[in-house]
Amino acid sequence: DILIYNKLDIPRGGEFCLTLSDGTRVWLNSETSIQYPVVFGTKERRVFIQGEAYFEVCKTGQPFIVCTQGMQVEVLGTTFNISAYPQEEYQTTLVNGSVKVNTETGESCILKPSQQATISLGNSSIQIRMVDAGFYTSWIKGKIHFKDQRLEDIMKILSRWYDMEVIFANEKIKDLRFGCNVDRYSEITPFVRLLEETQKVHVKVNNKTITFYN
Repeated sequence: DILIYNKLDIPRGGEFCLTLSDGTRVWLNSETSIQYPVVFGTKERRVFIQGEAYFEVCKTGQPFIVCTQGMQVEVLGTTFNISAYPQEEYQTTLVNGSVKVNTETGESCILKPSQQATISLGNSSIQIRMVDAGFYTSWIKGKIHFKDQRLEDIMKILSRWYDMEVIFANEKIKDLRFGCNVDRYSEITPFVRLLEETQKVHVKVNNKTITFYN
């Protein structure tokens, strides 16, 4: 099959829902790009992702393959989330159905629902853990949950959502841990107030820059 590919780029602060030619629905998070055929071929359905996407794959009998740099996820009909931002841990989280995760080095595993496969920076081997899948897929409903996570990791996500630059006055602040629920569609101010109330850190917002200091 000779395929013509579309490419869609979602900017920082944006998101998009897309229906592919087979009926598969894809939610694309901020700072994500997808390449997909205008019409799928007869042998397989293959798309290419950088960033984060949530898939509801239609069953057609043809394998559906999501390719990222360093990881390939193969499915027949299933719902799953894939996060593959450059310079971050790669994660595939299965909601239902089953998927096969392959790495560039030839390692592979089959996931069951509520399992997550991760590939860490500088390590090509797959780690599997049981997770609450809703925790990793709530972003498609405009919400995200943080549970005892480092401030630097929280702000990697929020800086993409709100298209902001983050400055830490010192390295120790990055390791402060917080748990909270954040609504995607509000401005960042409520989150800043929550942090200030903990009295662990002070926050200053100036246009598109947010600074954390002691």
